[in-house]
Amino acid sequence: MNVIRNSMEGIRASEELKKNTLRYLEKHQNRPGGSGAHVRIKYVFAAICVLFLLGTGGYSAYIRPVSYVSIDVNPSIELGINQFGRVVKTSAYQETGQEVLAHVSLNHLMYLEAIGQLLENNAFRRYIKEDSLLMITVISDNQDRMMEEIEADEILQRYGVMAYTSDTTCMEEAHAHEMSFGKYRACLELLQYDESVTLEDCHGMTMREIRNRTEGCMGGKEETSLEGTGTGTTGTGGLHHEGHHGH
Repeated sequence: MNVIRNSMEGIRASEELKKNTLRYLEKHQNRPGGSGAHVRIKYVFAAICVLFLLGTGGYSAYIRPVSYVSIDVNPSIELGINQFGRVVKTSAYQETGQEVLAHVSLNHLMYLEAIGQLLENNAFRRYIKEDSLLMITVISDNQDRMMEEIEADEILQRYGVMAYTSDTTCMEEAHAHEMSFGKYRACLELLQYDESVTLEDCHGMTMREIRNRTEGCMGGKEETSLEGTGTGTTGTGGLHHEGHHGH
């Protein structure tokens, strides 16, 4: 393992990624089963593959987000996810969100694992009350697969999450208003029904408040997406899925 550790010194990668890689290899090197020599050779080879990937430009591909997930209750957290399904970027909105990220490390985790750790973290859990509403919004070229994975996740089912899809234009507009794209999408839906509300008003509202006000303004009308497609469906296990494509 010292050979691997020394080999990493010249690799252009974050210290956190190096530490996580070493921790993973050390953990699996001592797993029961198989001869010690065989196991060591297997994981040394795996480490060499990792180093080769990082050393030949693969690192730039690893750290580039290709999908995004917005997790909103109040506070709001965004995750940037690479092509391997791992979190490579985290963003927080409002001081409460920044405080949460100061207490939990999500980088390099698989995105569902990262969401689970976030929801189970005490710094985030204290914002989830009995009547809170947790929304997850996905932007991805593989959004159908990601939505299926989110709907099947036991932790998210337990929280009764409402899941949506959006697009990069919505995200750009949201960030211009210093808001997560998940909350921004919900605010646009509210503004569609209540012209007296402004985006500034929405900054201080929880997702439950936004949702309740939207439903009150709809007055029992059939719910539609912001594009009028009317694609809302109810997922299993208490997880509600709204196919709100676009913004």
